[in-house]
Amino acid sequence: MKRSKCATLLGGLGRNLCLLVLVGVACAVAAHASAAPASTVFRLTIVGTVHQEWTFTAAPVASGDCQRTETSEGIRSVSFRTTVPVAVRLSAGRVLPADVRRIAGTVTLTGANTTDEICGGVGNSKTTDCAQTKRRFTGASLHAESPRPGFVTLNRIANVRLATADCPREPPDVVKRPLGPALNLLRLPKAALMAGRLARINLLASRTQRKIYGSPEKGRLTERAQLTLTFVRAKG
Repeated sequence: MKRSKCATLLGGLGRNLCLLVLVGVACAVAAHASAAPASTVFRLTIVGTVHQEWTFTAAPVASGDCQRTETSEGIRSVSFRTTVPVAVRLSAGRVLPADVRRIAGTVTLTGANTTDEICGGVGNSKTTDCAQTKRRFTGASLHAESPRPGFVTLNRIANVRLATADCPREPPDVVKRPLGPALNLLRLPKAALMAGRLARINLLASRTQRKIYGSPEKGRLTERAQLTLTFVRAKG
């Protein structure tokens, strides 16, 4: 049976030295692991609002010798929140990857639809005022994590299931992002770098976005989203 190179060169002493080296490596690995910063558990609550206003005219639609255009004007307000606090971990100024589920909210919508039609050079216009409606959703979710210390990213809230609104009609951009523009990269308070000593962290973030529609569409869309994140240190 072949002996190890270390044992061949140094005999019993070599074997002892090899064992010491292995023990030393194991201790170094253990020390490195114990040096990793401990994480602190917080209960995260998210509360948000979105306000959207628009005047949107879709591209004209031709039918025979007629051309029809549809215009909607809308005011849309959304309020939402986590229905229960979600456990997340903070370590060295980072929010460790976490899925925030069970987000519920209400969408309030009002406005008007206008149809303009020209047939054979003769125009006709009809405006329908819309009664205020409320739609509710539950089970929405988002993903939170820190790309580097002192910051956190929030993906656009997903799984927002809403019935289609016909009066007023919502522009494609509103349908695509029913809870407004994503806030993306957020700066955490400096105190988050000492999360292990804190009982509570508050973060307020907002974003305003405007769009002017170009031909063949016309109109404008203004959106404002605001989020409040509250981290409360878990007991025990």
